[in-house]
Amino acid sequence: MPARLVDGDRIVLQLGGVFGAVTMPAGLGRKVVASLRVRAMPAPALAHPGGQRWTLLSGPGTVTLEDLAALVPLGVSVVGETAVVVLPSPETEALGLWHWVQQPTPADLPPQAALLTTTRAMAVPTSRTRSAQP
Repeated sequence: MPARLVDGDRIVLQLGGVFGAVTMPAGLGRKVVASLRVRAMPAPALAHPGGQRWTLLSGPGTVTLEDLAALVPLGVSVVGETAVVVLPSPETEALGLWHWVQQPTPADLPPQAALLTTTRAMAVPTSRTRSAQP
């Protein structure tokens, strides 16, 4: 992974080109990571400080207005292709800040379209369950 150091100790990955990223609530991220793993499309995933949000790395992609309309209410955002993602380091993990939930592997990154489709699919049962409760 072509990461670089910023400010002497922060590891970042520049998005665009080969890499994309999607950020979501941790609970939804757990479901998405598990679903992608079962389908042999592992997505490197990292937890943000506090653990409430996860970022999943993907291949490049474009997001449609339909995707945005479905994802924004779920707290899901597609990270812009000119952004950088802070990657975990031994120091951030020791401090309980950024840490890997699923380590990067030599396998290809999942296509962003597959990641977004899986995210939408994994969120549907949660939405139905909540709306069915009084």
